[in-house]
Amino acid sequence: MKALLIMISLMTAAVVGFSQHTKDSTQLTEKGQKPKAEYKAGSAIVTVWENKRSDGTTWKNFTVKKIYKKDDKWLSSDSFSETELLELKAVIDKVISEEAVTKKE
Repeated sequence: MKALLIMISLMTAAVVGFSQHTKDSTQLTEKGQKPKAEYKAGSAIVTVWENKRSDGTTWKNFTVKKIYKKDDKWLSSDSFSETELLELKAVIDKVISEEAVTKKE
């Protein structure tokens, strides 16, 4: 079963493809901060936010959402179907790889 899920994940990533948007994204926080990057697979999007402390060190936060179109209007949600969940997993794996996310002990 685990092998089947891995195969489906890889197939999903290959079929839906990935897109990455850099700081040129139009999404802003209330403070006017632009995201560092956005990664997309299918309808799943992971946004990377880079933050800076007063001592100059940085850290990243990540947000996930699904985008979809309903009645000619683009909407977003944080709820995922089974298929969309596989897309989310694929994009999260891409983010972990591209953003060099590691476990800190």
